[in-house]
Amino acid sequence: MDKRTFLKSIGLAAGSFPFLGFDFNRNEAFPYSLLPKSIQKGDTVGIISPSAATADRMEFTYAKEAMEALGFKVKLGENLKNRFGHLAGTDEERANDLNQMFSDQEVKAVIGIRGGSGAARILPMIDYATIKANPKPLLGYSDITALHCAIYSQTGMITFHGQNGTGSWNSFNVKQFEKVFF
Repeated sequence: MDKRTFLKSIGLAAGSFPFLGFDFNRNEAFPYSLLPKSIQKGDTVGIISPSAATADRMEFTYAKEAMEALGFKVKLGENLKNRFGHLAGTDEERANDLNQMFSDQEVKAVIGIRGGSGAARILPMIDYATIKANPKPLLGYSDITALHCAIYSQTGMITFHGQNGTGSWNSFNVKQFEKVFF
């Protein structure tokens, strides 16, 4: 078989996949995605630090004020301001804050204050059954991506790669946030 015939065969085979009935987007573990409930102004959002510690104490105030400016009440994680080396507390403390926010019926969304490193260390300590029973938006990026991947793989729940609590809440980011979450 010459190269041209081989490439034509590959092209025809690839082009016929949609007609074969395969669903490449189907997740066998979760035939449907679990969507968290939408949030509204006046709801309580929880701010946690599942990764690196926040060095500038003013950033706690900034994140809280940014959420309040968006119309939310704010609940800070019990261990948010802890420090254990470069991390925001021990692995257990950081996992407990995440688990508590998902089990707290008052909290309607969970926001990571920052990324950095360390979120992957808490993955075995996450209470995935509680998260699945209490689906709520989780927002963050950078190291928070480990949580997004783990939570989806274990629960099927959609989470949101987006602004951290200490990120830039400029008008573009605020409009995008409101479009997605309200």
